[in-house]
Amino acid sequence: MARTVLHGLGASPGVAVGRAIVVREVEASGAPPDQAVALAALEQAAAELGRAAAGLRNAGLADEAEILEANRLMAEDPSLAASVRELAARLAPAEALREAAEGFAGVLAALPDPVLAGRASDVRELGRRAARIADGSAAQPLAEADSILLARDLGPAEIAELELGEGRIVAVALIEGSATAHAAIVARSLGLPMAVAFGTDLAAIAEGTVLVLDGEQGVVSVDPGHVELEEAQETLRQGSRRRRALAGLRGLPTETLDGRRIVLLCNAASLPEIDAGLAAGAAGVGLLRTELAFLEAPAWPTEQQHRAVLEPLLAALRGRVATVRTLDFGGDKTPPFLDRTPERGLALTLAEPDALAAQLRAISQAGADARLRILLPLVESGQQVRAVRSLLQDSLGEEQPFELGAMIETPEGVRRATEIALEAQFLSIGTNDLVSSTLGLHRDLPLASAETAADPAVLAHVVSVVAAAHESGITVEVCGEAAGVPELVVLFVGLGVDELSVAPARVDLVRGVVRALSAERSGALARDALAAPSAAAALELVRSGEAGDELREALEGLGGVRARG
Repeated sequence: MARTVLHGLGASPGVAVGRAIVVREVEASGAPPDQAVALAALEQAAAELGRAAAGLRNAGLADEAEILEANRLMAEDPSLAASVRELAARLAPAEALREAAEGFAGVLAALPDPVLAGRASDVRELGRRAARIADGSAAQPLAEADSILLARDLGPAEIAELELGEGRIVAVALIEGSATAHAAIVARSLGLPMAVAFGTDLAAIAEGTVLVLDGEQGVVSVDPGHVELEEAQETLRQGSRRRRALAGLRGLPTETLDGRRIVLLCNAASLPEIDAGLAAGAAGVGLLRTELAFLEAPAWPTEQQHRAVLEPLLAALRGRVATVRTLDFGGDKTPPFLDRTPERGLALTLAEPDALAAQLRAISQAGADARLRILLPLVESGQQVRAVRSLLQDSLGEEQPFELGAMIETPEGVRRATEIALEAQFLSIGTNDLVSSTLGLHRDLPLASAETAADPAVLAHVVSVVAAAHESGITVEVCGEAAGVPELVVLFVGLGVDELSVAPARVDLVRGVVRALSAERSGALARDALAAPSAAAALELVRSGEAGDELREALEGLGGVRARG
């Protein structure tokens, strides 16, 4: 294929150079009908999804792991198994699996809810995976050099299972796909450049063709010239230098140019995440999710079960900040025994005081050697915090060697932030839910809780929570995905946030951004952003560089590389 440029949609930013490696469509095998083989393949696909989810969680990507866990549960859906059984009575196992998945995907794709419709791609991935198992086909093509993977479509688990890095897969381009699909979320989390929706022109690229992919612009250059190739390679070298420079700041204080100190913490749900965050220089954990270990639980976890999970995690945080959130069941994190419950978060656990008291005792005991903080999810009133204090009094007596914090995640919580702050010892802003509940977005949508957190309505909520906390003499952290977005770090610092808790992979970047900022200039910029007409306009204020060279350097990830302090 002669040099040409193909245009699709950007799905995960970054530039990559590599040779094309093509995922071929699986041909019909002609195997005889066999229900047992088809059902066994579906069961094995569920197990593979579970392992892929565990891999993401161990890599510090708990939210992305939840996506794969949901897909694993989908693989175990009895109605899907029934459809496979019926089709496999007359079709080859692989064909029955693909047809059953396509039937379910078609129903989802027709739904008006864009999030549910977006899950159609996940169901199709499940069908491909189970069909591959039934046929005994290879999972993914093996890359032996820097390669850009070309495929019709991929699901989130297929992205998670790729062998990534130098000498392996360095980017992905899809004929179909969506920039808002779960596969794109996982690609962004892994730092894997990806572009989608190229159409059939992509299918004409021959195996081994040299490509340059720009995952932000959604462009693939086929057989690029020497100059274009050298420019792309230089971009890659700059990125490598930037990462090394940011890692070189480990051990230095996370403070602005004018001396304002920000406490930098990490989000975690597993020991590998904690280890990764601490290795990157986080002061501790600002959000330890406890519900992920119990998504399969048949009943409320006992005190002993909580301790078994928590003790190894909190032992790693001896002497450090350990912010343990109580169970945030409900919504997309609902175990089987709570199926169809309308409640979520603290309201749900307060309705089961014995279960909540068991967890509170376990946290207190397991975290005795850490700088322990207990965080309550989805708090909407001071009375809820008082109810938890009463439980603590009954369970632990007067001795409570930890701080009790409240997570503000809804407009109602913001409205009552002053009364909540009077009862709590610190506040935490969960931007994932605050953005979705403020703007009417689904929390599963990509960036619904990240860049859209720059919406002036959301920023105004942050202002209110910070004011309520500081009036009561307590600190406030931001622990949602938005805390790791460089432009939003600028705004949160400007709005007076005291702590930022981010994914372990973002710790180096956030430290570098903070160290390149002037808190005074960030404050002026944040005030301008509050008056902006939209999130896009607020972000553009930051990106335009109106706050000066320091902010531009920060957003490039290069600021603060000088060894101050």
